Amino acid sequence: MTVTSLRVSVLLVLASAGVATAVEQRPNLLVLDLEARGIGLPEAQAATGSVVRGIRQLDVFQVLSSDDVRQLLALERTRQLSGAKAESSVGQLGAALNAPNAVVGSVTRVGGKLQVEIRLLDAPTQKVLNQKTLSQVTVEQVAAQLPGLSQELLAPLLRQQQGFLVVKCREEAAEVLVDDTLVGSIPLKGSIDLARGTHRLTVRKDGFIAQTQSVRIEPKQTTVEEVELQPSADYAKIYKDKYGKMRVGAWIATGVAVASLTTAVIFWANANSTYNGAFQGEQAWLNAAAGVPGASQTKPSSVASNPAANDAWNQCTLQGAGYCTQAANSNKSSIQTSQYVAIGTAVVGLASAGVATWLWLSGKDPNRYADLVAGVGPTPSGGGTFALAGRF
Repeated sequence: MTVTSLRVSVLLVLASAGVATAVEQRPNLLVLDLEARGIGLPEAQAATGSVVRGIRQLDVFQVLSSDDVRQLLALERTRQLSGAKAESSVGQLGAALNAPNAVVGSVTRVGGKLQVEIRLLDAPTQKVLNQKTLSQVTVEQVAAQLPGLSQELLAPLLRQQQGFLVVKCREEAAEVLVDDTLVGSIPLKGSIDLARGTHRLTVRKDGFIAQTQSVRIEPKQTTVEEVELQPSADYAKIYKDKYGKMRVGAWIATGVAVASLTTAVIFWANANSTYNGAFQGEQAWLNAAAGVPGASQTKPSSVASNPAANDAWNQCTLQGAGYCTQAANSNKSSIQTSQYVAIGTAVVGLASAGVATWLWLSGKDPNRYADLVAGVGPTPSGGGTFALAGRF
């Protein structure tokens, strides 16, 4: 393609062509009109305009339009170059305009769709430094996606102007992609190093609607992006059913734990009360009656000071050894039963407490997505807006 048929669009992203007096001279960048293959010239010009618009948004290079090129290059010089292929003339144009790099490409019709290919060249050598392609897209998709793609194309020229991106999302294990490249999952271990300019950030997770947005990266600055993922209706229902059951299970296990441990405490206290009360008096009286060595033959002070033990001693004295033995055995059986019940319910209570703790810690709020609402609507400019609201 000749320079005449492929009109040269010179692109510089940090300013318009008249910034010659700027304190910091920005490098020139050539953008040749994309070659039309099987499509009309207006479509190719529109695609070229999208590339130019995207690179200008970077605000890094000196932008020269096609008119600027014509003013800077004599018409005779343009005619001399008109017989050469676009890429073969890049070196001459780059030297004439002091542009070390250039963007070239083509727009091809494939079936009913378009394929756009753009390449970043080293002007003196025509070496390809980077290449990007849009496949099977419509004219509308070209206009929407090509500006961002053209910015990605210039990444090799922007590596020395890096910034940092921090992505926050409340959905753990959600995948994070930058310019369609997977960089990690939530929670990210740290910031993402990115070249200066605009990048496509995508956060996705099974069961959720993937979110894609543009992020602007400035040199040596940290950009923080918070992304909210909206679950699908099916996922939200499954989520509520799952964690709703876990929440019910947690309440049940907690109730069982409290009831069991309370029962254990009551029965253990009852066993201790009986042992230190009536059984103590009966046991002391029987030991004294049997002449057990060391046993006091008179009422011990510990029995006398305990009303229940004192009453039991007195009853044994009145009723005799047979009554006292029967009463002591009955109280002993009651004490053992209370101890067994206390130990059993304590085991059940501790197990229930463990289950409840696990359910509370591993379970999540089943109503987390209950009020999540999403909507899409047109804007006066012809674009679209996405609204997301929720109460958590």
